[in-house]
Amino acid sequence: SKILVGRNIEDSDVENFLCPKVNNLISNPSEIIDVDKGIDILINSIGNDETIGVIGDYDVDGATSSSLLKIFFNHYKINCEIYIPDRLKEGYGPNRIVFDQFLKLGIKTVITVDCGATAKKEIDYAKNLGIQVIVIDHHKIDEELPDSIAHINPSRKEDFSKLEDLAAIGLTFLFIVALRRALREENKYKNVQEPNLKNYLDIVALGTVCDVVQLKGLNRAFVKEGIKILNKNMRKGIKGLCFVSQAKDIGVYELGYLLGPRINAAGRTGSPDLGVRLLTSVNDDEVSAISEKLNDLNKDRQNIEKNVLTEAIEKVEDSIKQQNLNSPPVSLIVEKESWHLGVLGIVASRLKEKYNRPSFVISTCQNQSTGSGRSIPGIDIGKIILDAVKAGIIVSGGGHSMAGGFNLEKEKLESFKEFCNEKILEVDQSILQKKTKYDDVLGSTDINRDFYEIIDQASPYGQGNSEPKFILSNIEIEFCQIVGKGHLKLKLSGRNFKNLDAIAFGSVGTPLGNLLSNHQGSQLHLAGAIRKNDWQGFKGVQFHVYDAFIA
Repeated sequence: SKILVGRNIEDSDVENFLCPKVNNLISNPSEIIDVDKGIDILINSIGNDETIGVIGDYDVDGATSSSLLKIFFNHYKINCEIYIPDRLKEGYGPNRIVFDQFLKLGIKTVITVDCGATAKKEIDYAKNLGIQVIVIDHHKIDEELPDSIAHINPSRKEDFSKLEDLAAIGLTFLFIVALRRALREENKYKNVQEPNLKNYLDIVALGTVCDVVQLKGLNRAFVKEGIKILNKNMRKGIKGLCFVSQAKDIGVYELGYLLGPRINAAGRTGSPDLGVRLLTSVNDDEVSAISEKLNDLNKDRQNIEKNVLTEAIEKVEDSIKQQNLNSPPVSLIVEKESWHLGVLGIVASRLKEKYNRPSFVISTCQNQSTGSGRSIPGIDIGKIILDAVKAGIIVSGGGHSMAGGFNLEKEKLESFKEFCNEKILEVDQSILQKKTKYDDVLGSTDINRDFYEIIDQASPYGQGNSEPKFILSNIEIEFCQIVGKGHLKLKLSGRNFKNLDAIAFGSVGTPLGNLLSNHQGSQLHLAGAIRKNDWQGFKGVQFHVYDAFIA
């Protein structure tokens, strides 16, 4: 109950929190602005046997959204062409190249997913070609929208659906719900058995987790039900990724840290369509080949990221020393010539995690700079980027509250730094103080599998619903040993338990590791999380140590 109270769950919401069901939490898609308008246009195009074009972002949210449309259209034998722009050559979102290609293919109706919210010039170009564009996006929007035939985005001020926390994949799923409903009325599809859309929730869960949106309400139901489907009846593409990543018993961690990065690697390293091809393939040989390719690309990405991150941290540390600061500045903005564009976002995310500051990582080529930003809760980075566009400081950009991308001229870099700092100084500065919230102090509780199963009812964990953290009071370390690459394996005893397995990852040589290894037999208070520990049929628990204090 303390976990529920700590998450501000009202009594009336307890059932939907512990047992979230899509059927109970889903809204009528028609409540989202322009959904019905977009459906009407699409039904007319489908009725004319037109091929539908889809433009998706190159990240997991874009790849899953594009794949979902492709799978749905394939079920009804509706022709569909997917285009994922090359991040390195074309940049983000719809562009003239893709609209020209679609025109040559006779495509007159195009859906953009996870992109298009700010693509005014590009959508104007499409309109002049006679192409009608339906935008499905969740990113922050300007006051002036692109001139699309329909703009489905809960961030619009005219939208009252209260679904602004959905990722593009969630919006795409709701759009498909509305489209299936509309296709029922079409005579040509009366003999087609309708797809069970619940079977699509595995893909919805993957995109939702990887876009790091709030895991509350409908998002929570998408993920909880989607994970069940994943583990029960895994589609070929996801099974291939699980094989190369050695992922088993799929949960939020496996989606976010094992499967998602491999799909993202395609977009980061110049093979943007591989994720969609994998998720939509039913051919075993193709799935195996693409999975191996994505695994190799992910290794390449990891090496590139490691080098860029090292350089970025050096720049941050040098800046702190030069300014004689006791703590990092309110925002971190680092720039270098020719950093790889595919890792800017993930490096910004690493800086944000390390320093608890909104972080921007920028790469420059011939005086033109491209950047990516990641934020902390309470600072809306998407709005900062849009405001910088309006102020004429950056050329273009957009995003949502926690992430964004942008383009600017190198000569405006200092102006951009000043602008960001001014905006961040407007918010409550206590946000910049990293705080860890613990759900309870466990003094006399028996830490066992039954206790873990009770806690696990609060899962899935993610943005807006963090994993429960506890303090174990008056604990004795009976055993301590270095394992793996700098980890400490422990055995703990408390008032009502003995030999509790514990681990402190990456702690060797750190203040935490020194405290643990030097106080065997002493009384300590340990802070961390309780996780399952299944091995060779044994179902146990393990305490993950984040911090320690002398009792």
